[in-house]
Amino acid sequence: MVKEFTRSFLGPDGFLVRIEETSVVLPDGSKWRTGAELRDSFHLTKYATADLFVPCGGRPNSVTTENVKHLFDASGKPKFRMIVEGANLFLSDGARAVLENAGVHVFKDASTNKGGVCSSSLEVFSALALPEREHAKLMAYDPDTASEPPEFYATYVQQILDIVIENSRQEFKAIWACSQEEGVHKVDATRKLSVKINKMCDNIQEQFKSGMMTEQEKQQLVRGVLLKAVPPLMIEHLGVDGILARVPENYVGSIVAAWVASRFVYQYGISASEVSFFFFMRSLITCGDYKATATAGAGGQAKRPAEGEEKAGVRSAEEGRSAVRQRLG
Repeated sequence: MVKEFTRSFLGPDGFLVRIEETSVVLPDGSKWRTGAELRDSFHLTKYATADLFVPCGGRPNSVTTENVKHLFDASGKPKFRMIVEGANLFLSDGARAVLENAGVHVFKDASTNKGGVCSSSLEVFSALALPEREHAKLMAYDPDTASEPPEFYATYVQQILDIVIENSRQEFKAIWACSQEEGVHKVDATRKLSVKINKMCDNIQEQFKSGMMTEQEKQQLVRGVLLKAVPPLMIEHLGVDGILARVPENYVGSIVAAWVASRFVYQYGISASEVSFFFFMRSLITCGDYKATATAGAGGQAKRPAEGEEKAGVRSAEEGRSAVRQRLG
């Protein structure tokens, strides 16, 4: 705990302030009624300066056009080179514009907070996909009664982290490319990216319902995308057939649409044409031209085909992923 830190280790200009303290005086002579007040405004003090600022808490609009001047030093130079909004709405739109115009790399909350949405949706997915008893056995963990989580749980969590990291990498590349190629602020690039992905996602789900795709094309797309969008552990344990048998169709449709929309925009950019999308979709359906290779066997365990069982044109899950990576890489 921070409050246990020994103040004798502090340097001449160092200080430790607990939030419950009152009548706080800092080395520069500035006075604060409470430690909590200092905590809430510390980013506006002269002590807050760094290459990277990642605010992960605070009230909405903690920095506005009225107080953003405090993020600059006396010479007018920004006190932070990069700001990554870990907290929602920490900066107002006006403050973001002032900072970006001054050369600060600002990454908006809508892009930087997607990891939480992704991890929570995959947590819900596991509860939908696994039978209740299996979920209790494989995914439930009480640290007060068990020293280590189940191996399945630990592996699933790590695979979710891998997905979040890859999504973040792709999001950053798309934002940076849009900013550099179109000359727009990175905050504006995030908005464009979100609008494009959300619109495409809605359109794809509408196409699923409209009947414009044949059932074969739909199945090829859904199965192929699930092999890439879902943590591999769940594919190995249930197989695509097992997932489709338990997870509601609309939830599966959301997963597929979100993955297709985001990966298309990440690869081809915000201004990509309908022609590019046509070829992108065709590559997915072509690569998805195989049956699920892990089907539920006895006891719900994954069952792999024996050597030689695969027919021409049918690929394993691993080969399918490799083929898609080669096509889309």
